[in-house]
Amino acid sequence: MEEGKGSMYKCGICGLHYNEEKDAEECFKWCSAHDSCNLSIASRSVEALEKRKSTS
Repeated sequence: MEEGKGSMYKCGICGLHYNEEKDAEECFKWCSAHDSCNLSIASRSVEALEKRKSTS
């Protein structure tokens, strides 16, 4: 898990960004253990939130 710009945090494996450090840590742990993304975790990413905003 890497600290990104401002108050965002980045998963060091898949590269998704999160506003909450705990979400980035959870993502990193999942990616490390399963070599995949978890949709429940990824849905909280900044990228997913921006995508939902742009389609609504």
